[in-house]
Amino acid sequence: MSDPLAVLVVSHTYVTPENRGKLEEMGRRARVRALVPERGADIAGAQRPAASGRESYELVALPIVGSTVPGTRWLFTRGGHAWEGFDAVVLEQEVWSLAMLQGLALRRRHCPRATVTLFAWESVRRPGWRGPATSPFYRLAIRSASTIMVGNRDTRELFLRHGADAARIFVTPQVGLDPARLAPVGRDERRSRRRDLGLDEDAFVVGFAGRLVPEKGVRDLVEAARRLRPPGPGVQLVLLGTGPLEAELRERAGGDVRLRILPARPRDQMAPFYQSLDACVLPSRATRAWKEQFGMAAAEAMACGVPVVGSSSGAIPDLVGRAGLIVPEGDADALAAALHRLAVDDKLRAELGTAGRRRSARLFSHQAVADTTLRAVGIGLGRPVERPLAYCDVDD
Repeated sequence: MSDPLAVLVVSHTYVTPENRGKLEEMGRRARVRALVPERGADIAGAQRPAASGRESYELVALPIVGSTVPGTRWLFTRGGHAWEGFDAVVLEQEVWSLAMLQGLALRRRHCPRATVTLFAWESVRRPGWRGPATSPFYRLAIRSASTIMVGNRDTRELFLRHGADAARIFVTPQVGLDPARLAPVGRDERRSRRRDLGLDEDAFVVGFAGRLVPEKGVRDLVEAARRLRPPGPGVQLVLLGTGPLEAELRERAGGDVRLRILPARPRDQMAPFYQSLDACVLPSRATRAWKEQFGMAAAEAMACGVPVVGSSSGAIPDLVGRAGLIVPEGDADALAAALHRLAVDDKLRAELGTAGRRRSARLFSHQAVADTTLRAVGIGLGRPVERPLAYCDVDD
């Protein structure tokens, strides 16, 4: 009997426990070690990774210099021995980040026979001099990698422009979600969730989760809510997150919108928020230097059977497919019209909720993302592995 596939995964992403579901699924099919910084931060604040000892994978936390916020400015200070004995290394960092460059060097030194699979999110060529300055890093990454995973089709296009082989690029989110925890609830449970969050039990509740910044389109969402006049007890808009626009959004809402802003919470505590909603909105706007790279809040809301309305920005249409409504980015009138459709059409809400739940489980679960990762690794090793699905090519 041959030894199991040995995979080393390197990323600061797994400082956050909720992001490790993919690793758990991978560990059931391969020998997996995850190298993570011994300290980091996410929406829940400062994090120090710890393993329970019951995982199917090995979690190794190593000291670093720098900061994981943003995630491109840190380096391990020791632990080269932890790279030894692997068939494949998965480096989940942007190509020009310090951790990526260090990872390529440590792999060359400690496990030179291991293949390299990369993962990257950046989906817009950097403006000004930064664009040409990053090109050498893309070329180095492409030369070093057997396969490349990217978070969206725009990132795939960036790699193609730098000479990558399309047959070696796979589109997938970096981490998945748990469909068992993120699940639909009945009417009584939804009312209970609303009471717990201080929301109106009988309103048409529209929600958003994310940073309160201009590029997330929250101004458009407040304006759309001002124009929305659903039948019955009216609309309530709930924003979960923090950011510099909070005071402005309260002022814009004025007395026209029942607005509630909730503090950000960790991913493993998000289910009650989604389960309280009638509709979840991701109204992002592209800028010169950024466009929506995925939209995990939408995928999680879909898992809860909540209809999603998304803008046309970046990866959102690919994420949603036909399981939600897409409106032009920056168009508050179109957004209000889409929300009105959901408010007055119970059947449409139910159909989109069911379709979103099915699509999210199929493409964005921990199991689905782990499967894509292991297939990408297998293809890089030259094994006869079926090409994984790319969510941007599945329109259901």
